[in-house]
Amino acid sequence: MTPTSQVDISSLYRRHVALVRGCALRILGEPAAAEDVAQEAFIRFLQHRERSGSEQDTAAFLYRTSTNLALNRLRDARRRKGLHDAHLPDAEPHSPHSPEDGLALRKVLAEADPEQAQIAACYFIHGMEHEEIAGLLGVPRRTVGRRLEKFRAHAEHMLHGERRKEAGHGG
Repeated sequence: MTPTSQVDISSLYRRHVALVRGCALRILGEPAAAEDVAQEAFIRFLQHRERSGSEQDTAAFLYRTSTNLALNRLRDARRRKGLHDAHLPDAEPHSPHSPEDGLALRKVLAEADPEQAQIAACYFIHGMEHEEIAGLLGVPRRTVGRRLEKFRAHAEHMLHGERRKEAGHGG
């Protein structure tokens, strides 16, 4: 690696780290986890750097990558919890789920279809418009709308079931 390329990488990191870290933080809600995701996103960028084009392409790659990595962390945490609960049923009881919207959204994102979760994170967490999401992910705008509708239906079904369990009505 030449000194010039090191300067370019350092400059690129300074320009984009806040975006990447912020993206992950809004999804995960944990600064340390967001920092880990940001580091991994930049590592992946460096591994695929030859494919990057303009500065806009670089930002889009980093944004998509950090969103996907953060969503994967949510899913992995859900899987670990399931394994833990299955193999250690006598562990101390879990506290009831918090009614906070952010926690509920993270739970639904962790269980959603990966494409729906990515689109939902862009829309609900990052506040992007349908057109922006379509451009970022390279899908038609109508696809974004349909995936959001499916995500909302999945979330309503899932959260309605949680409320019933908490109210003592079974599943």
